[in-house]
Amino acid sequence: MARLSGPFFSDDAVDTPYWWDAARPAAQAPVELPAQSEVTIVGAGFTGLNAALTLARAGKQVTVLDAEAPGWGASSRNGGMLGPGWATFDTAMAYGPDKARAIVEESFLALQHVKDVVAREAIDCDLAVVGYFRGAMTPRLYEAMGRNLDRIRQVMPCDAYLVPRAEQQSEIGTELYHGGLAMPGYAGLHPARYVAGLAEAARRLGVQIVSGARVTAISPQGSGFNLSVGERKTAAKQLLVATNGYTGALLPFLQRRIIPIRSALIATGQLPAEVMDRLMPKRRMLAGSQRVVTYYRPSPDGTRILFGGRVLKVNGETVAHANAAHLRKQMLQVFPELERTPITHYWHGQTGFTFDKLPHLGEQEGIFYACGYNGTGIARASWFGHKIAQRMLGDTGQPSAYADLPFRSRPLYYGKPWFLPLAVLFYEMRDRWDQR
Repeated sequence: MARLSGPFFSDDAVDTPYWWDAARPAAQAPVELPAQSEVTIVGAGFTGLNAALTLARAGKQVTVLDAEAPGWGASSRNGGMLGPGWATFDTAMAYGPDKARAIVEESFLALQHVKDVVAREAIDCDLAVVGYFRGAMTPRLYEAMGRNLDRIRQVMPCDAYLVPRAEQQSEIGTELYHGGLAMPGYAGLHPARYVAGLAEAARRLGVQIVSGARVTAISPQGSGFNLSVGERKTAAKQLLVATNGYTGALLPFLQRRIIPIRSALIATGQLPAEVMDRLMPKRRMLAGSQRVVTYYRPSPDGTRILFGGRVLKVNGETVAHANAAHLRKQMLQVFPELERTPITHYWHGQTGFTFDKLPHLGEQEGIFYACGYNGTGIARASWFGHKIAQRMLGDTGQPSAYADLPFRSRPLYYGKPWFLPLAVLFYEMRDRWDQR
């Protein structure tokens, strides 16, 4: 943790997630790496820990390895927003209306899965269904939202509804938008508390979680696999790789299919209740309609605003200052009255995107995987962990709607998104065009 200084930072500003104030990922005491496990999971985030719970409840002996502490990556760094997957509808329509309906319907199962796990394991993570509002940057985009809503309703029921500009103050205290789309089923939670609760629940079931165990190589051995953890070795009869945007070169198949993209967030200092009542009257999850997305929400206690979006810089001593300044500028476009409000936290994490903008789960050369949540991973990752674990158990019940989707790469892509600056520039130009 490092202190941040600058004209818009508070005196005690830090470069760690706001969520870590209450639940900082903590490595357990050093443990001996087991010589062999019935099931080994690489990655102790939402996917890996939900998989571990399902497998352990089925009687499997499970070891989870993580390069850092459980939840250290995107699972404790995200915005804490989760809900039905209406945003995937248009993408899924490439496979036809039946598949699009199945994918969206499964998103409701994913959300319910998180609710069930939180209740069953008694995880105190501020889970609350508060709804979501997406503001339209122009009247033309507001009309486009309406047309998209009509397309969805031609295929399946949808409880989302348009909010005209004349009524948007009931959703958000800004004049920036020209109305927007409200989605009542969305929820928010404290992601670091959630992932910490998952880890504790897994340990109660006998799952061995080994922190500081970066897997550097995987090789087949008989009917299972050998894993190298630095100089140490361990063997697994079954293997699940659940590292998403942090996979790197560990599994070349995934490296060619996952696009690691950084997303950053800032947290404001505490705001008076009357200000929060004016800016976020329903305490909903919020976003703008830009393709280069911004997303924001109240803190679970309703005293701060957390605001997220893309990063400008990924390397160098001024990364935190430059990215925080960029996010603050975007926040002030939405809420100009926060000009004098200090920033207390800046942080970023690495998400995993895919070329088809859909997540995937499956098996490659005997190695199971679940990944590619495209920035909306709390419910999806939790559900995918559960579903891939069922597949590992040989469960022949209802397969995931995602299980048969082709998982393609692109020519000349080998894990480093060289095209990302051009893609961001292209989307920014389209956003500017849309706002004309």
